Amino acid sequence: MNFFKFFKFFKFMHTPKSYFSIYNEYLNSYKKKINKIPFYIRRTASDNLPVFLKYKNNKNLVITVIRKIKGNKEILKREIKSICNSEVIEKPDSFLIRGNHKKKIKDVRKINKYYTCIYNIYIFKILF
Repeated sequence: MNFFKFFKFFKFMHTPKSYFSIYNEYLNSYKKKINKIPFYIRRTASDNLPVFLKYKNNKNLVITVIRKIKGNKEILKREIKSICNSEVIEKPDSFLIRGNHKKKIKDVRKINKYYTCIYNIYIFKILF
């Protein structure tokens, strides 16, 4: 038996039951919050929102790209359309918006509040 596997098993054996019940309660409360969220956008590895600019036609045409979209895309599409006042083109894993709307999208708090719940669960799973 590998030492590290044994150590993980040993650590698991000597963990108090109250620890697991608190962990499960915390996790269940976040799962309920996630189910209420209509959509979310996963952050990049550097903890930024995946909003990029794409330049076309010799840098005359700017397109804003939003990637890593999960959930109900129609609701997110309507919200982005109201924020940017521009047409949103839907791709399988991203949205394309004509014009430079990167700052507008990153500043919107209504969209950002959906990420905090997902992000906190991810950090909680890493810590425990």
